[in-house]
Amino acid sequence: MSSWWRGLERRVTWACRMRSRLPAFESVQGGELALLTLSQLRRLDETLPHLLKSLHQAGVAVVAVAAPSVEALGAEARDFADQMHLPLILLPLNALLEEIEREVITFVVSFRGETERKATEIASQLMQLSLQGAGIQGVCEYLATNRGKWVVIQDADQHVRLQAAPANVSPLALPSPLTDEQLRRQGLVRVVEPIPSSRHEIAGYLSLVGNESDFDYLERIILGQATPIIAIEFARERDRTEVESRYQVEAFTDVIQGHYQQPEEMMARARLLGYDLTTPQAIVVFEISPGEHDFSTSSSYAQWNKRVREELLREWPGCWVQSEARRVIAILPLPPFDDQSETEREHENSLYSRLERVVFRISSQKSNGTMRPTYSCGIGRIAKNLQGLPLSFREAQQALEIGRRLFGEGNLHSFARLGIYRLLFHLNGHSELDDFYYETLGPLLNNDSTYVETLEGFFRCNGNLSEMARTMHFHRNSLLYRLNRIEALLGRSLEDPELRLALQIALKIHHLKKH
Repeated sequence: MSSWWRGLERRVTWACRMRSRLPAFESVQGGELALLTLSQLRRLDETLPHLLKSLHQAGVAVVAVAAPSVEALGAEARDFADQMHLPLILLPLNALLEEIEREVITFVVSFRGETERKATEIASQLMQLSLQGAGIQGVCEYLATNRGKWVVIQDADQHVRLQAAPANVSPLALPSPLTDEQLRRQGLVRVVEPIPSSRHEIAGYLSLVGNESDFDYLERIILGQATPIIAIEFARERDRTEVESRYQVEAFTDVIQGHYQQPEEMMARARLLGYDLTTPQAIVVFEISPGEHDFSTSSSYAQWNKRVREELLREWPGCWVQSEARRVIAILPLPPFDDQSETEREHENSLYSRLERVVFRISSQKSNGTMRPTYSCGIGRIAKNLQGLPLSFREAQQALEIGRRLFGEGNLHSFARLGIYRLLFHLNGHSELDDFYYETLGPLLNNDSTYVETLEGFFRCNGNLSEMARTMHFHRNSLLYRLNRIEALLGRSLEDPELRLALQIALKIHHLKKH
């Protein structure tokens, strides 16, 4: 394998093979290793010099050609590649281009993943320094030492605001405003990224300055992850509370919606904000009733919001709470437990009881003369790890929707306690459900609707006639008559287990339809 050496420092970001029809290369983004054979060129009536010019203009990093010899490439193509510093690689005539393409892509993806992991580690260190109060200077000094390059901060008008030099290296004499041309005169280059502001404008620029041969793909990735941290420092100087709150909201939203690629990275972000997501968690949603007037801008809403937050933090000091319009969402940390279902039920019950205490304390506090909004609370099931939190959030929302419909406002609605209603609620209105309902209870509904109440009492008391008579205020003989009448209308005995199951499901549907 031979190569013209000029331009070999170019970074390859992908690989692509020549197509069997024009255009020879499609969707070139720049940075590719282009693979082709001279025989393919001849079939397309294309020349190598012309193709090299097109690929160079498109930003291709390297061109590899399968040919019988160097001479077969042609002097014109070799001269052009040399002039443009475009590496031109000679491949064996029998080279398997598809295999080379696959191997290069595999390597690039692996390299990119490792590079992004390193960048994330550096960004985590920068964020830690930021949270510890190191300020812009401290963050930039760490970045300069870590990368062995000068770090320059410019304002929106590109005037130099701050410079950090690597350890044991003198600062640069930088003009202001700083430009690439002025750096080139000193034999230096830079990579630069804009620093966003909270007002969707450019607050300034973050640059890494050094020798051209010292830069690689990692530098650009690091800058992309460092600029939000510098943006936080910029905005902190202007309004510390506002920026930290927004970062909290973004991180919280990413957690409950699962908007992240690596769980470890998300847990690190949360840890930097002071939250431990390595233990089991559950999500709860406190939400003001849709029937209430708009509390979102009133003092009543602010007081309600404050009460909910304070009581949740009192019961779970390590919980993560965020407020939205008319609702409060919280991630509640719970002690670890084993995989036994009974243990999980115990923790679900304990969670419910603790939330009952929270609601009681909220309602027991003095209102200071302001109106209290009516609200409900939806409780998701316990998530054993970070990846389960989006499901717990959806369950809390569903528990609110289903619970409000069935049991009204002002209650705790636990998804774990909804039982079969979780299934029936979303099937309500389907023809199959309606058919089952009327086929099962139709004979009673069409005859005497009070038979349905008798049947509900029968199941509520587990068939105990004495208990039924006491709670329903019926004489025992009257109950026997009504139950016999029900069996006659249904044409089957209530001792039939299949019938009992069908009737209990139908009664749940009946309750659903009443609401």
